[in-house]
Amino acid sequence: MSRPAVRASVLVFLLGPSVGAKVRVGPDYVDISRIPGVSIDLRYATSNNFVGQNMYGEFSKAYLHKAAAPKLRKASELLQERKPGWTLVIFDALRPLSVQRVLWGKVKGTEKETYVANPEKGSIHNYGFALDLSLRDDQGKEIDMGTPFDDFRPVAQPRLEESYLAQGQLSPNQLANRLLLRDIMEKAGFIQVPEEWWHFDALPLFEIKKKYRIVD
Repeated sequence: MSRPAVRASVLVFLLGPSVGAKVRVGPDYVDISRIPGVSIDLRYATSNNFVGQNMYGEFSKAYLHKAAAPKLRKASELLQERKPGWTLVIFDALRPLSVQRVLWGKVKGTEKETYVANPEKGSIHNYGFALDLSLRDDQGKEIDMGTPFDDFRPVAQPRLEESYLAQGQLSPNQLANRLLLRDIMEKAGFIQVPEEWWHFDALPLFEIKKKYRIVD
């Protein structure tokens, strides 16, 4: 029997670019590392990201809102049915608005601006209802999706996959891997965004804004 996800209630201090900022992760948020079949590689808590620096400081756990976490558990179960021993690797989950502001400052006025939500409007990540993720095989190796996470080239966009497949810039195996991830996530209740193969939302933004509070 799989273990239930554990709710977290902690006060997190964001260091690095947001020195002194405080983020309260209350009982409505779940530490998703406790979900079986889920591994964590929180990229913005490292320098292995498109900014090239740690954006999260000591904020190194991945959280989802408790209303979204059961969907991730379901996705993990579906993956085990299809690929026993494989895991979902999480690159980003709850992203405090304070970090969103820092990210926005890095891309504002550049060609990457369209890939980062303006903090004035907010991102679904800021509510704990979005995930950036991929797959690892039973040896712990990350699956080839045709591009890395946070690759802003058009070939990373799901809506353009058939075109790049026809051009030979996306292989049938790479597309099959994306479709596997997409299939299990959508069957679990997530929504694929058309610009990034790794990004899935648990609910539409308009619905989230009506019911839930942003995490600053």
